[in-house]
Amino acid sequence: MHWVRMCTLIVLFCSFQIAWLPAVYGQGDKEDIQNAILRYKSAIDINPNNPTTRMRLGRSYLMSGELDAAVEQFKQAIRLSPADGEAFFSLARALARKKDFDGAADALKQAVKFDPNNADYRYKYGQVLSRRQKNDEAITQFRQAVKLNPSGAAAHRELGAALGLAGDLDGQIFEENKSLELAADDGDAYYYLGSAYVAKGKPAEARANLKKCLTIDAKNADACRLLAAVEAALGNMKAAVEAAEQSSKIDPANPAIKAQLQKLQAAERKQSK
Repeated sequence: MHWVRMCTLIVLFCSFQIAWLPAVYGQGDKEDIQNAILRYKSAIDINPNNPTTRMRLGRSYLMSGELDAAVEQFKQAIRLSPADGEAFFSLARALARKKDFDGAADALKQAVKFDPNNADYRYKYGQVLSRRQKNDEAITQFRQAVKLNPSGAAAHRELGAALGLAGDLDGQIFEENKSLELAADDGDAYYYLGSAYVAKGKPAEARANLKKCLTIDAKNADACRLLAAVEAALGNMKAAVEAAEQSSKIDPANPAIKAQLQKLQAAERKQSK
């Protein structure tokens, strides 16, 4: 089916999200962070070989957005305590914020090596591997994460998405449903579930889940775009154009979204003649 191939391409071009975005702090918080940096720098001047102080300074730099300084402190902590998984994990956070996903993956590999039973390390490692398009390795890490922490909704969700990319659609549907059992307000899980039904050639089920996604996250341009394709496949051209228009409002600079909208508008005009 042509519509299935088109919708699948939409899903494949949607990247995994890594939840290590910069936090937003108020002025008082910023002052507290800067004061903490000064205290930890003074402590390091007195004792430069304390890995705990290095870690605290690195985290303070990370919160202040001084990523290069954070990386340096985490590397110093690792030098002083080379088997500390948390130091490698913190380094990975800083590198991911710098968009150095290769470096983040290397650091997370070490974090997992030194603390293999840490579900969060496994989950974040899987996310970075997914970002690097190493899907089989990501699946391994996500499976370990859900084994170590069966109640981790996000790990089930990302495992499902990775399984879908590997062609295991039934596995994807199972994991997304499991994720939603644990966190019913996860729009991304509904999006991935909708994408799985698209790939299985079940547009009605896909539409239902994509609408649930948009009820939770109305600004998900990818979900709008996919819903537009699904509505068109069901013959609902007016609804398809409305979804495509919403997608275009959310992400007006996206050429693929523009092209889809123009194509659906032309199809709707042709149908109305």
